[in-house]
Amino acid sequence: MISVSTHSALRVEAEVSSLGVWDWYEDIIIDSGRQPLFLALVAFIATFVVTRAVTRLIRSGRSPFGNINAGGIHVHHVVPGVVAVLVGGLMGFSATRAGLWASAGAVLFGIGAALVLDEFALILHLDDVYWKQEGRVSADAVLIAVAFMGACLVIASPGDPPGPPETDQYVAALIPVIFIVFWVLPIGTTILKGKLFSGAISMVFPPIAWVLAIRLARPNSPWAHVRYSSRPKLKAKSVARYERVDARWRPLRAWFETHVLGFSDDHQLSETQAPTGKNEESEDQPSQRSSDSSVGQ
Repeated sequence: MISVSTHSALRVEAEVSSLGVWDWYEDIIIDSGRQPLFLALVAFIATFVVTRAVTRLIRSGRSPFGNINAGGIHVHHVVPGVVAVLVGGLMGFSATRAGLWASAGAVLFGIGAALVLDEFALILHLDDVYWKQEGRVSADAVLIAVAFMGACLVIASPGDPPGPPETDQYVAALIPVIFIVFWVLPIGTTILKGKLFSGAISMVFPPIAWVLAIRLARPNSPWAHVRYSSRPKLKAKSVARYERVDARWRPLRAWFETHVLGFSDDHQLSETQAPTGKNEESEDQPSQRSSDSSVGQ
């Protein structure tokens, strides 16, 4: 009798808990019209994780899958990614309301965006640098995209201000100004100063950008190129500072790139070595070391 009662109580508690989660999801995500963006974010993260896992298995030769080739041409996964982004975007634009059509388009858009940004370095360099030093910029692009999509879920929308109806007209006029001054400008400045990782984190925690926006820019950043070119002392100070910063954060970045992204020095080929095995991306060029890491601002 006691065991049956205990089992029933636990089942009721579980049902109430699940109902509470659904009520929260319905109130915060569905009713606010954020479900398509939420689905796109979930699809983006899941696709990136699966894609990295598959490419690492292909690279190690342990995957049942292989590279996709069409007429002797290696088809990078950025190609189906572009198609998925276009189709998903058109589905979202053609949806008249936030229903199944819009949700399906959001999922397809998230999948395509992850496939495209996972090969962002290939687009940037117009070269097959997926497993090379230059290819690590794709991780920064993915991180910024996740942070931006997550920030869009939690920050107040300028077109949908909070507050009672009688104050909405004042809030509606003030929110865009606050949004630009305290979110867009400091985060944009942080990114222009070459602090990509911190800029991504600042999208969720804007006060970080308020501090970093007034500090020295990275020596190879667009901001330094414009502002420090005629100020050699300031540029030298920037170089010295970020040499210390990069040395401090390099072990953590190396662990992340090795264990999460699959990069490792022992897989990089020298000029005299030829690529062997089944690689997701060709490795016919020597890897280059970048002196400007984007982690640890």
